[in-house]
Amino acid sequence: MSAENAYDEVLYESHPFAQTHPNRLATIGQLFGMQPAPLAKCRVLELGCSSGGNIIPLAERFPQSEFVGIDASSRQVAIGQKTVQALNLPNLQLLHEDILKFSPQQGKFDYIIAHGVFSWVPPNVQDAILHICHDHLTPNGIAYISYNTNPGWRLRGMIRDIMTYRARKISNPAEKLRESRALLDFLAESVSTKGNAYGILLADEVNHIRPKQDWYLIHEYLEEVNEPEYFHQFMDRAHLHNLQYLGEADYSTMLASNFPPEVEAMLKKLGTDIIETEQYMDMVRNRLFRQTLLCQSAVTLDRTIPPERIFNMHVASSSEPEGGVQVDPRSWDPVTFKRPGSTLSTKEPLLKAAMLELRAAWPRAIPFMELLSNARGRLHPGTQVIDAERAANDAKNLARPLLRCYATTHVDLHAEPPQVAYLIPEQPAISRLARFQASQPGAVTNLMHEVVQLGDFERQVAKLLDGSRDRAAVIETLTDLVAKKTLVVHEKGKPVADLDQVRVILGKVLEDALPSLARKNLLLPQ
Repeated sequence: MSAENAYDEVLYESHPFAQTHPNRLATIGQLFGMQPAPLAKCRVLELGCSSGGNIIPLAERFPQSEFVGIDASSRQVAIGQKTVQALNLPNLQLLHEDILKFSPQQGKFDYIIAHGVFSWVPPNVQDAILHICHDHLTPNGIAYISYNTNPGWRLRGMIRDIMTYRARKISNPAEKLRESRALLDFLAESVSTKGNAYGILLADEVNHIRPKQDWYLIHEYLEEVNEPEYFHQFMDRAHLHNLQYLGEADYSTMLASNFPPEVEAMLKKLGTDIIETEQYMDMVRNRLFRQTLLCQSAVTLDRTIPPERIFNMHVASSSEPEGGVQVDPRSWDPVTFKRPGSTLSTKEPLLKAAMLELRAAWPRAIPFMELLSNARGRLHPGTQVIDAERAANDAKNLARPLLRCYATTHVDLHAEPPQVAYLIPEQPAISRLARFQASQPGAVTNLMHEVVQLGDFERQVAKLLDGSRDRAAVIETLTDLVAKKTLVVHEKGKPVADLDQVRVILGKVLEDALPSLARKNLLLPQ
């Protein structure tokens, strides 16, 4: 079965991927001295766009920018085109097109995205992707390419080999998957894990696969092509196309300093350049997957990252003091701040004050200089005159630890601030796309380019939040739906018919729903 037919027969669920967002790419580019195009006026190409789940939110968010998505599956492109028409997005083209036949007439792009494509196409198509990146990137353009990597996929490839062998004589995708799952279950039950490395590895991989959705397993494990590469092999091929390594979409994975000190020391000794060091880090991690950023070889990169590099960036963090303790940032007492997946302990008054500012503002991303000023204000309330030298030193003394915090995912850095409400507006609004998605089953896309799930009542509210209604108007509209028996309100397990009582109940529930939508980063700023 051809790749096109495979994706027409079993649709690949199309979602946004936050790591592909041009803002993420621009941030990494700026850190290393590039001058990426502003998001408000750029051109973006997505290779393998499926039905547009990743590129459509970008096109809606940046109406003055231009977007092009291509995919070999005519069925998936047709689904995406219907969404584009429903949202009236003249700045987006979704095209049924073969990567090998990509037209030079498409011109140059500031950002090129190829997520979930490279490892799953033959070598000639992989070369075409790299060729497109070189020929169609602007001088300061950035390309994102994700791919499966060795050594991690050596083990996972064993599972794929087992599954494809079992499915080799079966044509129906659902039957292929059913039979290959059954074989894995049989092997997991039959091979002992006691003192048996193979059994342990097999059990781990089967446990990884069991909860995965069918469409994912069919395209990840049962496709005709899935060819992982070592990172150095990928970069050898990129260099042949005059592309160089910029970094990874996840900056934290690039740093040897995130390993234990003895491992960091050995990695630095082993690696003679960044490519070697990254390759040895993959070996330590047994890395399975990369999200690599490339740029033109002619670009001069500066990997020293001086603190001044983030002076024009925006900073955000949901970090909060451990245990909810009250923090006096003026003291030198140590304080621990926690965020999912990251912990920060510091005595530094300026950093503590900044972390408190970020928590108070979350999810807003604060301009670095504003954050510095507000942090100083927490330490020195009232008007204060600061000489230029001290101001410059303060800026560097805050930027340095914030860069370390970014490296450990404790704070987020943004080349441009995400446009998301951190206070609930009088007339709340969510994006047209989110309202469109809320009118159908399934997840919705938030303003951080993430997938979020809605409760039943949240979904009803979301459909109404076009910015024309205040809370009272939302309640009245919902009450009308109850009156028309389109919506049913329950209290103590029984439906409520009295409309005055319905209004009271809806008002209380709405006061929970709006903050929940805000926490899910769905509300647009006023």
